[in-house]
Amino acid sequence: MRRKKTVLLLIYGLAALTVPPGTTLGDSPGFVIQVDDLQNWDATYDHSEALKLRTDPDEDRDSSLVESDGASGEYLVYQASGYLRSFAVYAYGAEGGTSNALRFYLSSDGKSYRSVEPDIHVDEGNPAAVTYESREFPSGTKYLKIVFAGTGAGTPTSIGKVILNGPGSVGASKPSGPVLYGSMVMLNRASEGDTVYYTTDGSDPRDSLTRKHYSDPIPILEKTVLKSTAVNHSGKDQAAASRVSTYTFDPYPVTAPAPGITDPLDDFKTAASKANLYLAKDNPSYYDNDGSRAVRSTTAQGMLLYRSDTDMTSFTVRSFYYSGQPFEKLRFFASSDGKTYEEVDADSYASGYAQSNWQPYAYESSDLPAHTRYLKIDLIGEAKSWTPQVSDVSIDRTTASVKLAESQDGDGYKATLSSATAGSRIYYRLNKGDDFLPYSGPIELQGYNQLETYAVKDGLVPSPIRSYSVNAGGAVQLDRFGQLESANFAGKVTSEAQLKADAQADATYYGSLKAPEDRDAYGGLAGSAEKYGLKATGYFAVQQLNGRPVMTTPDGNLYFNLGVNGVTPQETYTMVAGREEQFESIPSYASAYKAAYLGKDNFSYYLANKYIKTGSVPTEHDIYTEAIGRLQKWGFNGIGAYSPEKYGEEGKFPYVRMLPLDGMSWAKIDGLSLFDIYAPDAEAKLDKAIAAAVAPHKDDPMLVGYFIGNEYDFHRFYTEVPKLKASKAALKAKLVATLQAKYGTIAAFNAAWKTNFKSFSDLNEAELTLNASPAWRDMESFFSDYLNQFFGTVSKLYRKYDPNHLLLGDRWITTTFHNEKVRQTLSEVEGKYMDVISINYYTYKIETDLLNEVNELSGGKPILMSEFGYGTSEQGLQPLMLNSAVNQFQRGMRYRNFVEGVASLPYVVGADLFNYVDQAGLGRYWQGEWGEHYNSGLVNVADRPYKDYLSGIMATNDDIYKVVLGQRTKFYYDFSQK
Repeated sequence: MRRKKTVLLLIYGLAALTVPPGTTLGDSPGFVIQVDDLQNWDATYDHSEALKLRTDPDEDRDSSLVESDGASGEYLVYQASGYLRSFAVYAYGAEGGTSNALRFYLSSDGKSYRSVEPDIHVDEGNPAAVTYESREFPSGTKYLKIVFAGTGAGTPTSIGKVILNGPGSVGASKPSGPVLYGSMVMLNRASEGDTVYYTTDGSDPRDSLTRKHYSDPIPILEKTVLKSTAVNHSGKDQAAASRVSTYTFDPYPVTAPAPGITDPLDDFKTAASKANLYLAKDNPSYYDNDGSRAVRSTTAQGMLLYRSDTDMTSFTVRSFYYSGQPFEKLRFFASSDGKTYEEVDADSYASGYAQSNWQPYAYESSDLPAHTRYLKIDLIGEAKSWTPQVSDVSIDRTTASVKLAESQDGDGYKATLSSATAGSRIYYRLNKGDDFLPYSGPIELQGYNQLETYAVKDGLVPSPIRSYSVNAGGAVQLDRFGQLESANFAGKVTSEAQLKADAQADATYYGSLKAPEDRDAYGGLAGSAEKYGLKATGYFAVQQLNGRPVMTTPDGNLYFNLGVNGVTPQETYTMVAGREEQFESIPSYASAYKAAYLGKDNFSYYLANKYIKTGSVPTEHDIYTEAIGRLQKWGFNGIGAYSPEKYGEEGKFPYVRMLPLDGMSWAKIDGLSLFDIYAPDAEAKLDKAIAAAVAPHKDDPMLVGYFIGNEYDFHRFYTEVPKLKASKAALKAKLVATLQAKYGTIAAFNAAWKTNFKSFSDLNEAELTLNASPAWRDMESFFSDYLNQFFGTVSKLYRKYDPNHLLLGDRWITTTFHNEKVRQTLSEVEGKYMDVISINYYTYKIETDLLNEVNELSGGKPILMSEFGYGTSEQGLQPLMLNSAVNQFQRGMRYRNFVEGVASLPYVVGADLFNYVDQAGLGRYWQGEWGEHYNSGLVNVADRPYKDYLSGIMATNDDIYKVVLGQRTKFYYDFSQK
C-alpha cells in the first residue's frame, strides 16, 4: 500500500529503544517486534558487502551505525519473524538530502519486491536525524529491503536502528504554537496494538511515574509542553516504545477563571460536608487519568454537599460507572438555606471512552433554582459500593455542553449545534476525523454520521464531549423508538415525553385489572379437586375427569394451561452493526444504554424504551418478574417455552423446561433437525446429560414438565434421511444396516428399490431416492423403529431421574401435523412414551378431525397446543398468519376462537400463546437482516399493551374453566361476515 509522503518538522529527539541488539519482543500471532541496533549483522537477512559497520562510543545519539560510501544500490534486507506489519528506520544524513537518501521495498517471498513510500520525520541538525516509517502492509508481507539511493561523495547516509513491527511515532492533531483557549489536542497512534502515553510536566513519557494513558482529547487551558510516546505491549515482559514526540501549546486569550467552585476531589476540603465517602486513588488509567475519586464506603447512600456565598446557577459533575453493575444515576438537590432542599434534574450522558469497563459519565444543569446557595449530590447504587465514582465537581465554571437539532434538507439533513453558555465557541468532529473543527453554522450531512461536540468559553472549563449519531440517509426504516418508519398507527410514539408519561398510564391500566378470583395458587380451578374427586399428587399431573384426560395442579385442582412463550426480551434484540443507515438513531454503546445491547452488535429498542420510561434498563429477571404480575391479571397461568427457566425456580408461577437435547452437538445432523439416536454411545451420553438437567428440579412443584425438543423435521424423514452420508450421520448407517438385514443381497435390494448398486457399502455415502412402493414401506418401518428408539430411550432415562413431572412431547411443527402418514406414526409411538402430545399449531380453523385422530391413535393421550398466535400488519410488522386479523380487536377474536375451540375438545389440556413482546422491527438478531419480525406480542416495542387484543384474551381466560367443563358454550366470531 503506497502512503503519501509527509515531512514533519517536529521538536522531538531520536531516542534509542532500551532493548539489546537483535532483540525479538512478543509472541503475538503473525506479528513479532524485532529491533536491530546494527552492532553486528546478526539480525539482518542479507546486505551489500560494501556496507560498513561503525562504532563510536562517544556518539550521544547512536553509538553503532551502518554506513554507505555514497554508491547507489547498496542494500539491507530483513526477514520478519512472522509477518511484517510496519517498520521504522532511524537514519542520519546531510540536511536537505536526507529525504531522498533511502528507498524501501516489500516482498512476500524475498524474490519479487514492490516499492513503498514511507512517512518521513526530520529533525534538523548536523547531520540531520531522519525517521522513515510505514505500516499497514498487504497480508503475507515478510521481507523489507532498504536500498541506498546514492547521495554522492561527501554526503553519506548512515542507519542507526531498524525496527520491524514496533510502535510508530505519535502524531498530534495540532502543530506546536499558539492555539485558541480550550482547544482539544488529539494524539494519534500509528499502529493497532500501540498504547499512547503522555506527560505535561516535562518528564519522559516512556518511564515517568506521572505519565498518563491517552484515551480522550487533551484540553489546552494553559501553556502546555506535551510529550508523548507509543508503546507496543505485545511482549510478555518488555515493551518497545517509540521515540518521544514533543509539542508546545500556548493558549490565547489568557482570561482569568470565572468565579465559582472547582473540586477535583483530591481531598474533601472544598466540600462543605460529606457522608459515607472516601477517596479512591487506584488505577487512574481507568478513570481518564484521575488519581482521586469520591467513592462510597458502603452500599448505603453517599453524599457530597457544596456551599457558596453567591448564588449558584449551574454545575457539571463528572463520574464513572462500572458497566457490569446496575446503572443508577446520581441525584442532585438544591437549597437556598441549607435546610429545605428540592431535587433538580440534570442532563446526563456518556462522555468519553470506557476503560476496563469503567464508563465516563457527565451530569450538568444550567438552570438551578433562584438563590441556590447549597448543592447536594447523592451517590446511590445497591449492587456495589465502589460504583459510581465521582471524579470532579464544577459549579458555575464549566461551559454548557452542545445540543444538537436536526432538520431535513432535501435528501440530507442539517445539524445545528448550540450551547446554553452565551458567547461560547463550539467545536465538532465528524466520523472520527483527525481533529475537532470550529462550528460556524449548520452542518450539511449525508448518510450515517457520528458527531462529537464540545463548547468552550474563555475563562470557563470546556464542556464534556457529547456524541450524537445522525442518520441523514434515505434508507431509514426504523425510528429512534424501534418503530417502523413506514407505519402510521394509533399510539405510535413520537417523543420521549410520551414514553415518560406512560409510567403513570401503565400504573393506572394495570391497577384497574384483577386476576380471576376462582384460581388456586397454581392457576387451577380452586375447589375442583374435592368437587370432582381429583387427587393431590404434589406435582402437576394428568388425571381423568368425567372420562376425559385433564391436567391437575399439585393440589389436585383442574388446570388448563394458559401459558405465554418467550417471556424474555431476547427476540427484541436486532442487529445494528453493519446496517446503521437503516436506523434513525442508535444509542451509543458507551452510554447508559449499554445494558440494552447484546454484545456490541445487537440492540433492543424495547429495553431502551423501558429506560426512557423508568430511568433504568431492566434486566431479564426484571422483565420476567414484571410479566408474571401482568400475566396473572390477564388471566394466564403459566410461563411457556423459550423463557428463562432459571427464574421459574423462584416458585412464583408455573413454568416448563426443555430437555438438553438441542445442545448435544454429537447428535446433530447438518441441514436436518433430527436427533441422531444411533450415534455412538448415544444412550450413555443422554443418561449423563439428562441426569444433570432434571435431577436438581425433580421436587419443584411449580414445574409443569419437560419438552423433549421443538419442531423436529419429521415431515422430511422419508425423503431426506436416505440422502444422508453415513460418514456424517449414524442414522444413515443404521438405515443401510436395516436394509441389508432385510434384503440379504444387493440384488434383492436393487429389485425392490429400483436401483443399481454393486454392494450395500455403496449405499452409505449415496443419495438414495424413493422410486418404488417397497422403498416407501421400508422408510415407514424405519421411521417407526427410529421413533421408538428415540422416544423410548429419552422417556426411560427421563423417568429414571425425574418420576414426578410430565413429559410434554416435542412440539410438532404444523407441517408435521398436516402430513398424514407422519402424523399417524408419531401419534402411535408417542402415545407409548409421552404424558402429553404437544403441537405448535398455527391455523385459521381448528381441524377437529385431525386432532381426534391424534388422540385416538395415541391411546387417548391429552394434547397441549404448545404454540399458536395471530398478528396484524398495522405497525409494519409481519402478522404471523397472513390475513388473520386486520386490527388488534380481531387478534382478540382469533384468540377467543382458537382457545375456546380447543378447550371445548375433550382431550386438550392447554394452549400456550406466542409470545410476550413483539419481535424486533428489523428482525430478531440471530437471523440477521432476514430475521423474523412478527406482531406476536401482548405488548409492543414501546411496552404499550395491546388493550383491544387483551380485552378479548381476558374474556376467554377468565371463563376458561366454564368452557372446559361445558358450563357455557364456546365463543365463536364469524370472520366470514364482513
